Amino acid sequence: MKYQLTSDQISSKVAGETVILNHTKGAYYGMDEVGALVWDTLEKGPQTIEDLCEAVSGEYEVDLETCKGDIDGLLQDLISEKLVEVIG
Repeated sequence: MKYQLTSDQISSKVAGETVILNHTKGAYYGMDEVGALVWDTLEKGPQTIEDLCEAVSGEYEVDLETCKGDIDGLLQDLISEKLVEVIG
């Protein structure tokens, strides 16, 4: 299963933070450092949870199971806000 950004959003880096606008809902979201890294990786194209964990574990000391659980939770939140969608 892969995840990709939807067309309902635009994002920008502001003062070292990633800010996302869901232009359909008119809602803004802010990402912390790890969330921003996941977002930046998704901006490169569709990614699996394993791809995202590889990017995160390359920057932060985290075990694979914790990483997968945390990223899955983040992805589910982003999906519910229609910022990310599941493909294939």
